[in-house]
Amino acid sequence: MKEYNTALVLGGGGVRCMAHLGVFRALHENGIEPDLIVGCSVGSVLGAVYAYIKDPNYVDLFANKFSNNKMLGRMEQSIKHNRGNLLTKTISFMTFTFGFLNSLWRMGILSEELVKKAYTNILGDGVLNSNKFMIEDTAIPFAALTTDYNTAEAVAVTRGELPTFLYASCAFPGLCKPVMHNGRVLMDGGIISVVPVMAAHLLGAKKIIAVDTEPKVHKRRCNNAIQAIDHAANIRGHRLNIVEKNLADITISPNINGFKFYEFSKMNECRQAGYQETIKAIDTIKSLADCTKEDREKYLQRLAMEANYPFAVI
Repeated sequence: MKEYNTALVLGGGGVRCMAHLGVFRALHENGIEPDLIVGCSVGSVLGAVYAYIKDPNYVDLFANKFSNNKMLGRMEQSIKHNRGNLLTKTISFMTFTFGFLNSLWRMGILSEELVKKAYTNILGDGVLNSNKFMIEDTAIPFAALTTDYNTAEAVAVTRGELPTFLYASCAFPGLCKPVMHNGRVLMDGGIISVVPVMAAHLLGAKKIIAVDTEPKVHKRRCNNAIQAIDHAANIRGHRLNIVEKNLADITISPNINGFKFYEFSKMNECRQAGYQETIKAIDTIKSLADCTKEDREKYLQRLAMEANYPFAVI
C-alpha cells in the first residue's frame, strides 16, 4: 500500500460542502498542499476539481456554475415556501412537484449527465471526449468515497472516469440511480461516512486534516417531507460522525450549522466560513504538514477501528 504524508478529507452535505472552497483557498495561500484528497458526496466533486487543477479560482468557477443550476434554484425556493395560506402552500407544493418530476425525467436532480455537463462547461468538450479526465490523472492523488449498496462496504474509487464516480459518490438513494460497476452497486458515500477519515487512513495516509461539514442537530419543526428527510439524514450523519471525525489529527469545523443541504443560494457564506476557520487553524495545519511522524495516539485509534470499517479500493 502506498503511503501519504498528509491527507485532506472533505465531508459531504450539499451546499455546506461549499465551505471546502474556502479551505482550498486558505491552504493554497499558505503554500500547503496535501498528498492525498479524499471526498464524499459534493465534497468529492469539489475535491476532484481541486486535485486535478490545484487552483482555487478554477474550483470557484466550477462551483458557481454547479450552484447556479436552475433546477437546484427551483427546488430551494419550493421547499422554503412552506408557510402562508392554503393557496400559497398548494402552489408551492405543485411547483416543487413539477420541478421534481421534471428533474427525474431528465435523469434525476443530480444525475451523471448533470455532473458531466458541469465538467464540460468548465473544461470544454475535448477533455471528456478524449477520455483524459480520469481519477488517476489528477495532479494530487484523489479518491471518491462511495457505498456498495449490496455489501455495505465503503468503496474508495481511485481509478476511472471522474464524472461517473463523482456522481456515484453523490447518488442519494431514492433520488438518483446507482452506478453499476463490476458487480457493485455504488451510491452516496455519505451513507457510510459523512467525513471519510477512515477511508483516508486505509488508503495509507499517516496524518489527516478533516473538514467537517455536518450540521449540528437541534430541535426543529419540519414543515414538509423534504425538510423531514433532511433532518433525519442529519441525525444519522451526526451519530456516524461523532467517532470518525475525532479520529482526524486536525478537524476544521466551519460555522455552517444553519444551512440546509438544498440552500445553494448560500454558497458564498459557506465558502467564507470555510476560509475563516482554516485561517484560524493554519499554524496548527502547517505544523502537522511539516512533521515527519504521525500522531501515534490518533494513528492507533484509527488502527483499532479498521475491523469495524468494511472497506474496498477499486
